[in-house]
Parts: sequence; C-alpha cells; structure tokens
Amino acid sequence: MTVNYEAGVVGCGANANDRHIPVLKSNPRVSLSTVFDQHRSVAEDTAREHGVENAYDDFESVLASDPDLITICTPPPTHSEYAVPALEAGTSVLCEKPMAVELEEAKRMVSTAEHSEAEFGMVHNLLYSRSVQKAARLVNNGDFGDIRYVKGVQFSSSRRDLPSWYTDLPGGLFFDESPHHLYLVDAFIGGLELVNATATESDGPGQPLESVTATFEGTNERQGQLSIVYDAPLSEWFFVICGTERLAVVDIFRDTIVHVGQESEHSPREVLQTALSGIAQFGYGVVKSGARTLQGEASFGLDTLLDQHLNAMESTATPPVTPEQGREILSGTHAVLGEIRAE
Repeated sequence: MTVNYEAGVVGCGANANDRHIPVLKSNPRVSLSTVFDQHRSVAEDTAREHGVENAYDDFESVLASDPDLITICTPPPTHSEYAVPALEAGTSVLCEKPMAVELEEAKRMVSTAEHSEAEFGMVHNLLYSRSVQKAARLVNNGDFGDIRYVKGVQFSSSRRDLPSWYTDLPGGLFFDESPHHLYLVDAFIGGLELVNATATESDGPGQPLESVTATFEGTNERQGQLSIVYDAPLSEWFFVICGTERLAVVDIFRDTIVHVGQESEHSPREVLQTALSGIAQFGYGVVKSGARTLQGEASFGLDTLLDQHLNAMESTATPPVTPEQGREILSGTHAVLGEIRAE
C-alpha cells in the first residue's frame, strides 16, 4: 500500500515554485497540503497557483498542522530557524544548501537531528541527477580506472535571475552556489582538504568576487578543483572527471554526460573518432533532457533524492544526504573564504 506523507514547503521563492513543489506533487507518496512564506500574499499566491490547501505566514501554524515532512527553501541565514523547531516537533526535514551561514548554527542543527526521531536530510540534489548518477556507476564499475582529478567549472552571468538576498552572504553568490561543486568534488575524490584558494575581487556593486579557484586533496592522491567566474557572458556549469582509463564531462544544466576511453596513439583518426563519439553522446543527451524539460520532469536529481529521503523516513535508515555531510560542505565553503581573506 502506498504510504501517504503530508508535506509542507517553507519559503515560496523560485526554487520552491520551480523545483520543490512540482517534485512533491508528482510523488505518489506525498500529499502537499501546506506552503509557508513570511509574506502572506506570496504564500497565498503560491497555494493558489499549485492547488495547495493551506497557506501560512507564521511557522507555528505550519507545525500545528502536523506535517510529516517539510522542505526548507528560504534564504540560508534562516535555515536553522525552521529546521530546529521542526525536528524538535518530530517533523522530518529536507533542507536546501548551504546548510546554514555560521558553523555554530550547523552544529546546532546536527545536534538537534541526533536527538530527534525525525529524519533530517540536505538537498544535495545534483548527486542524484541522471548524468552524475551515470558517472558514479561508471566509476564504481571500474570504467575510469583510478580517479586522478575532478573539477567543477561554473560560468555565471549577472544577467540571470538572482535572489535578492545573495549580497548579504559572505562571498555573495559563492557562498550560496559553491556547495553544489563542493559536494560533487567530495563525492568523487573522497575528501575536501583545502590545498589553496585564490580569488579576484569585483569593483562593482552586488557580487563581491569576480572569480574563485580552489584546489582540494582527497583520498588515494586524488585531487579536486573548482573554478568559478562571475562576469561571464552566459551561465554554464560543468563537472569533469579524469581517471587513468576514461575522461568524462558532465553538462549540469542539460543533465547529460560525454565520456570517452583511453586513446592509443592520438592519431588524427582517433581524434576524429573521439569528436564524433562526443557529438553523438551530447546530441542524444540533449534530446532526452530536452524532452524531460518540456514534460516538466527536469528536477536535476531532486525527485530521486526525495524518494530516498522518504525511504529513510519509512525505515529509519540514514537519509541520502546526512546533516553531517551538509556541515562538512559548509566547512569547505568557510575554508575557501578563509584562505581568500588571508591572502
């Protein structure tokens, strides 16, 4: 029999409307009954648009409705404000990244989760995207040989739609978006020991950093890196995985992967074959991801992560992304910013 969980969404911004609410509504085990926003009109508009019964502007009313699960989509400084009382009330939580702003707040959230019967998980959704999951399967099957190097690359345009609150975060957009790159790097190299970090500061208003590059060491001499440029002409994200026997590039926004095996002599014929293979893989992937987008199914792994979180709620198993992992990624963000400030 299908288990039905009553769910609520906390924060009614773009991420909630474009990702969380559609994914919750499409899951047969979930009944989305409540939305919350500190601005009542925003909560009511969201409830009306998505056919949700209850709209609140006070969080106590959300908890009084006794949901089984809430997802937190508010700005990072407020995450603990909602996660802690929900966990204390026995409500399971899926919290957007970054976990918090201050490490002490993250520590408090972890401690509360340890003493709660409810499940607390982090939304590190790209780990569960189709392309990253395929890369993980290839790695686990030994297709890559030994992983030597991975790299998250972000080109970011200021002309895209940005949240109003990002300028209040340490490092601006870096603090909000770098966790995606950090948890991908961590997953494939097995650690985030910071080696070095550099940045170029911006002279203009808004985003304080023009670019950031950081290098990390993982297990077994694996190295990871992230490079972010904030004044690019368009926004694109990629993740590169280099092993001794295979190389892959994951196109994050199109949720597709291009991977090629070890070459023998780097002849013109071999170079052409590699190019044709890459073009074919990319084209096929774009068609598939485009179809999912048109059908409203482009969730970038959030659907799979939600399913696994519900499984944990049913069985009291470990959530797919634990609060300890969320705190580790937050520590990585702070380490990079600390290295930059020390320059």
